[in-house]
Amino acid sequence: MSNRDVDGALKWMRDQSKNPTQSWKALCQSSVRQSYKMPAWAGSANDAWRAVDKAYRHKFDYRDKEAWAAIPAGGIVYSVGTSKYGHAWLSAGNMQGWTVDYVRSGKIDLADIRLKGWSNIHTGTVGWIDGCQWYSDNKHKFRGLTEAMWDGHTPDLDVVMKANDDRTLASSAAWRLACRLHDMGYFKGNPVRYEQTYPVKAMEKYNTEHGPNMPDPSQYGPKAHQRIFGK
Repeated sequence: MSNRDVDGALKWMRDQSKNPTQSWKALCQSSVRQSYKMPAWAGSANDAWRAVDKAYRHKFDYRDKEAWAAIPAGGIVYSVGTSKYGHAWLSAGNMQGWTVDYVRSGKIDLADIRLKGWSNIHTGTVGWIDGCQWYSDNKHKFRGLTEAMWDGHTPDLDVVMKANDDRTLASSAAWRLACRLHDMGYFKGNPVRYEQTYPVKAMEKYNTEHGPNMPDPSQYGPKAHQRIFGK
């Protein structure tokens, strides 16, 4: 089963419901990430939601029934901020979801995806994520289910700075930066390796959010490198 195998994730949930290999009490985040064969990327559902790039979060109002119905099978649903750890569960489609503890304590069961029997979890639901694609060579940084453009290799800071200083210079470093910014939701289009120059507009969008006091938001530097690539 690959990390993007929705059918495999749903089968894992069904199998664990019928023949559990352990107690799943209070292990909501663990259950959803194990269904996709992912290593842990956060210690709780609260932290997991916040660790996912905004490009892969689909927020909605818990009172919107159409939004609940639109959650695709394989989407991971999150309730955040109403308890110490929050809650995560896996959509099975058709307004159903696999969740720990809701029907049976310590077990995984299929239930109405809205979990109305847990009023604080229901009203604290903030949205769902596209699913799960994991990159172990990216220091356990979660990037979402959709096909990512970045190849997982972090360019040297000094090479990116050369592209920053000479914005007519096409390079693999500039391409990797553009790809990473694309995956994070800031770059629009399809970067082409060896043709891509420094992504000025994407960096301006990124820095407007993450470095709002910068005199020139198009600039790159060590702090941006650390935040964007995690190194």
